[in-house]
Amino acid sequence: MALVGNLKEISIATLIQLSCVERNTAQLTVSTPKGPATVYLQKGEIIHACYARTRGEEAIYRILSLCEGEFRVAEVTDLPDRTITASWQGLLLEGMRVLDETKKGKAEVAKTVGRHLDNAPNVECYLVASKNGDVFATSCEQDAEKMAGAAVLLVWKAQELSSRLALGEVGFTRVASGKTLTFFLDCGELVAVIVAKKAAVLGPLNALLDDIRKRLKYVELSNVQHGAEVMA
Repeated sequence: MALVGNLKEISIATLIQLSCVERNTAQLTVSTPKGPATVYLQKGEIIHACYARTRGEEAIYRILSLCEGEFRVAEVTDLPDRTITASWQGLLLEGMRVLDETKKGKAEVAKTVGRHLDNAPNVECYLVASKNGDVFATSCEQDAEKMAGAAVLLVWKAQELSSRLALGEVGFTRVASGKTLTFFLDCGELVAVIVAKKAAVLGPLNALLDDIRKRLKYVELSNVQHGAEVMA
């Protein structure tokens, strides 16, 4: 028997949690102006999600932000290929953290990103900008607008090449020069540039880049004020 209702009455996180605790194999679908948002569960684990041309964990984070729409939870036997391997508890916790940070707007997001990068070993400077070239935050001495333009161009070219070769989404492009590595991150509607020492250990650095990209990718541009600033 299907469960139907409206997200104004119960949150999407609660619906997912209930289905997972009961170890259901089900399909949760929410009607939205951008099309259906769908989560598939198998024996209480989230195995796949899709919404507005996103799939996997990214889709889950976007779906968790929904607060309106008719939903339907029904048993399902025909399941899609698995794109999510993380536990449902971890997904919900991380999704709530990401959602909380994106609601805080530019000041808090900038503070969070700045704190991570200012305290990160081997990171020399950074920049955050929109794909329209508007610089939101930078600690770099170079021409911020030119760097932002270069970042937008590089991530666009990287995604174009990846699409032609069917390689999937490109998280960042890395350029080596002299004693530094410059990372150009594609963060949805934002781009970020992080300049690090070439001697940096790539494992921890890649983990940092992934975290920063995730934090920035879900920022709503309506919450981001224009104007460059240097983060202390």
